[in-house]
Amino acid sequence: MTKNGNAYSSMDQRIDSIRVSESDRQVAKEHMRDADFVADLVCRAAESLRAMGELLNGLFANRVR
Repeated sequence: MTKNGNAYSSMDQRIDSIRVSESDRQVAKEHMRDADFVADLVCRAAESLRAMGELLNGLFANRVR
């Protein structure tokens, strides 16, 4: 995951300060962590796509020569 424990702790404190039921707070925390996980996957996929694009550009550049 991209966030460290301190970032989660800060967000957990903000969620805890909201006046809702404990189960709603727990759901919000789970959604926050799920969203962070998805963002991490998207970033990794983007890095992989960039790397593949560079490889393909190299292959096509060699073919043109």
